[in-house]
Amino acid sequence: MKLSRFAAAISAPLYLLALFLLRERIPGGVPFLLSAAIGPLAAAYFFVTYLLARNRDDRVPDLLPLLVWGSAAAMEIHAFVPPVARTGVVPAALFFGLAMKFPPTLSLPAILCVDAWLAAVPGPIEREIFYTSAMALIAGGAGIVVRGKSRNHGREVNVVQEAIARSRTLVLPWEDSGNDGHPAGGEMTEESSLLRREEELKDGIREALDRLLGLAGASHIAYIARSVSPGSVLHEGILLSRGSPVSREISLPDTYVPLREATVFRKPFLEVGAGARRYAPWKSGPGSAPAGVAAVPVFREGVVEGVLLAIRDEEGLWEDPVIPAMELAGHFVGRDIERMRELHQGDRYYLRGEWYHSMVRKMAEVGTEGDPAEGGGGRSRREMVYGETAEQVRRQVDADRVLLVESGEDPGNGRVAWATSPEGSGPGPERYEPLEDSYVGWVIRTGMQRIFPGTAAPPRSQGVLPGTWEREGERSFLLLPVEGRIGFRGALVCAHPQEKRFRKEHAEIARDITRVMQLGLSHVERLESLTKKATTDGLTGLSNRKAFLERLAVDLSRLDGRHPCGVVMLDIDHFKGVNDTYGHPFGDVVLRGVASVLGKGVRKGDTAGRYGGEEFVLYLHMADTERAREGAERFRRMIRQIRFAHEGKEIGVTASFGVACAPHHGKGVEELLKHADEALYLSKERGRDRVTVYPG
Repeated sequence: MKLSRFAAAISAPLYLLALFLLRERIPGGVPFLLSAAIGPLAAAYFFVTYLLARNRDDRVPDLLPLLVWGSAAAMEIHAFVPPVARTGVVPAALFFGLAMKFPPTLSLPAILCVDAWLAAVPGPIEREIFYTSAMALIAGGAGIVVRGKSRNHGREVNVVQEAIARSRTLVLPWEDSGNDGHPAGGEMTEESSLLRREEELKDGIREALDRLLGLAGASHIAYIARSVSPGSVLHEGILLSRGSPVSREISLPDTYVPLREATVFRKPFLEVGAGARRYAPWKSGPGSAPAGVAAVPVFREGVVEGVLLAIRDEEGLWEDPVIPAMELAGHFVGRDIERMRELHQGDRYYLRGEWYHSMVRKMAEVGTEGDPAEGGGGRSRREMVYGETAEQVRRQVDADRVLLVESGEDPGNGRVAWATSPEGSGPGPERYEPLEDSYVGWVIRTGMQRIFPGTAAPPRSQGVLPGTWEREGERSFLLLPVEGRIGFRGALVCAHPQEKRFRKEHAEIARDITRVMQLGLSHVERLESLTKKATTDGLTGLSNRKAFLERLAVDLSRLDGRHPCGVVMLDIDHFKGVNDTYGHPFGDVVLRGVASVLGKGVRKGDTAGRYGGEEFVLYLHMADTERAREGAERFRRMIRQIRFAHEGKEIGVTASFGVACAPHHGKGVEELLKHADEALYLSKERGRDRVTVYPG
């Protein structure tokens, strides 16, 4: 399929080249006219194919052949229809569209090729090369600019403020059910409820068919309904045969005439005698040469729900009026269908309330557990929400594997934010990977769901997942877009090794669960925003004094004197003079500049904080006395090199440092800070702009 896809695209330029050569040799002949019709006909064919694919849940419409052949047809119209050529609509729209659709590395060569072809084919405009080239420059440039702006639109939205505003409008209606959200009877889910009700319905239909088999004098009797598998053109159902104690499953195409009469025209079908052989439902075995065929529609609330089909092998007329008997049986079957669906709906409301309250309760509990300390190995709040969502989806739709695929700023890239399977659960790599031409990438870009039943035909034209994410043996897939300006944007992927595993009902269940996930993520974002405000210094963006001391206490407790670490205190020299001379607003600029150097210069695992006023403090993880001194010296030189502009002049500042290290200079927070402060005092006494290690 992939080869034919690219063959269809590559054939268009070859066709245009052949058309140009043919016009040069036979400009007005019949062969040329017939050849010129190929382009519009091919464009119309791919357009119809694209529309049909959009209406199917198990196929992704392929836009590439339509774009290429549509462009070729438009170029023909411009070249061979003078009134259209004089308007200039085709090159303007074509150049702009190519620049909008493709990145410059692809659109610029395509625009040059189109420009060359239009200029080479004689038209009503003199010196067309200048005309089309100018159009390519203007329209193509405009398309590139608009493409760049559209891709960058919305990236600077204040996500935190939106999360807070949205969270304030949310009500978390959780309640304690006393059994962790599960029904008292055990592990029932929406999927298991649906399967149980379907089995009960099949039992009822078998009983009705058994009674009808004797009443109608038929050799075979069946109830069939349209297959629920996405993209299927079959009717599937249950068949009972006289003399056989068990039923068996059958499938018939929707083109089978008795079926079409009952489903499309909504009327009974009856054929007896020699003519009935034309309507044999299968090619061999009993029933392959019937003497009579009858079919009646089964209605539920005025809608055709299925068809009762009767096959008679024996020659002769039906002994009893078969159609009235089948219509009566169809009435009872339709009533059973209605009753079972009402029961399933009741189960569904009950179970949905259970898992909904369970999820919302756990989303609310996320706020009480807190994010783990950096490097602590625990799950973050966001990962807790992802894990609960994936597990609920796996249980409720009975998926074998569930992936939460998060898209990056570029929708063409994504990463597995969370994966759940029988082997375990956990987050994927932090890096984003190209989604390439996979279906999951298409679902994220278009916002349309897709269900793949995993049957043999027709084959998929591309992979459901990127190659590194695929797992051998998975056949059925459910791909659901998850959209939101805040929280999570990407796709939910359910996979299963069995064929025909997922239906639209499963997509509805999964969509409801992802909505609860977005609610939980908005709750998490609000908590993160409040936590940041409570632990961050408003002027400099570094940790405030309280947060720094808490982090220092945790790290010292974890090291427990077995490994070294350093505490560095620093003070901006003559800062009061800076404020008095240049004003407090300039003093704030200096504080932010020094804080920026400290925040960007610390390693992962280190912490920089504002201790108060012009005084800052650093925690250097796993740093002995010599490394702590070298680190402080590096920061001293960096601060000395900063220049602050003020009224046309450049102002510089210096800082004095004091260093104390655990466990040599103390093991507790207060002891280390006291010794680092004493070392800082010595640096001030000795002339400032220097580093002193305790005890001096």
